[in-house]
Amino acid sequence: MLHTLDLQRFRGFEKYRLSGLAQVNLLVGKNNCRKTSVLEAVELLVSEGHPRVLHQSLQRRGERGSRRMREPVIDVAHIFHGHACAPGASFELSSEDLLAENGNATLKVEILSLDDVGDEAEAWEQLVVRRLRQNMLVPDPKEAVPAFGMTIDMGGPGRRLLLPVLEDRSIGIVGSWHRLRYGQARGSRTPVHFLTLDTLDPAAMGNKWNTVQEKRLEAEIISDMKIMVPNIDSIHFPASREQGGDILIGLEGSQRRLPIGTYGDGTRRFLALRLSFVGTENGVLLIDEIDTGLHWTIMEEMWQVVVEVASRLNVQVFATTHSLDCIRGLGSLLRNHPNLEQLVSLQKMTRLLPEAVCLQGDQIRIAVEQDMEVR
Repeated sequence: MLHTLDLQRFRGFEKYRLSGLAQVNLLVGKNNCRKTSVLEAVELLVSEGHPRVLHQSLQRRGERGSRRMREPVIDVAHIFHGHACAPGASFELSSEDLLAENGNATLKVEILSLDDVGDEAEAWEQLVVRRLRQNMLVPDPKEAVPAFGMTIDMGGPGRRLLLPVLEDRSIGIVGSWHRLRYGQARGSRTPVHFLTLDTLDPAAMGNKWNTVQEKRLEAEIISDMKIMVPNIDSIHFPASREQGGDILIGLEGSQRRLPIGTYGDGTRRFLALRLSFVGTENGVLLIDEIDTGLHWTIMEEMWQVVVEVASRLNVQVFATTHSLDCIRGLGSLLRNHPNLEQLVSLQKMTRLLPEAVCLQGDQIRIAVEQDMEVR
């Protein structure tokens, strides 16, 4: 579990720190105080800098450069402070992590000149161009020429990956090559899941439901869903998700199964939130705007599910919100269940300070009881 998080030259942060992290952590602050960037930093650090995670982070934000024949180009410059993508640009993420061998974890990403890369740069040009041409991604090989190298380094033997960065500032890896090379350079990784609105479709949620059925967790999920639909009896996913179709909700004492959309987007959102814990045991769950679509009256119950499931499965949660109702719901939970206080922290972020202001569980409860503004 991460107990601290330090960011240097990552996205909009020149230097920033979060401390006092707990099992469940709520990030609050004004727009553009970079709450989502913290979630991305955690995701990248926990995944040991996997290029796929890096790519997904940029894709979620729509940070694209030019466009090739079949796909938009993801511009890696945006992950560096000041959008710099030239030799010498770098960022570093680190944490006191009790799961790490030496008690901490550090990830450093740096841009190198081709001269500093050395002999491997010559092989890159042939390999990357061939792959891109084979996949019909570029009409002209000149568009796929490596311009720099990029190292992703977790420290220690076999934990450094060297990748080409092309002229268009995309990472020059396609097909199976990066999976093979990365698999050799990394051991097993901590499970990490980033919940966004894009993951709410029946196909993505259905994959999680398959795991629920394999582990016989249906009754547990349905019990938690009674927060949203008190008389829910069963959940059914479409047999052929490729052809569309909505998730169906079965009701107690009724033969009918109604589409989940009948109960509003909040019900779908809460189901996605609950399913996000499945397969994330002993890992990290990241949730942007955790209260989206949920009414203030269920905030305490929502938090109770999140905190108790996170504790039971040993999942560390990082969530963001702008909602005072969401914070009040958390405070109400801690007032009614003081045994959960040690599991929760609130991190108040502002661009004016180099470190987030940390409130532990008892401080969150007091702040809410005294109606203090902590956003």
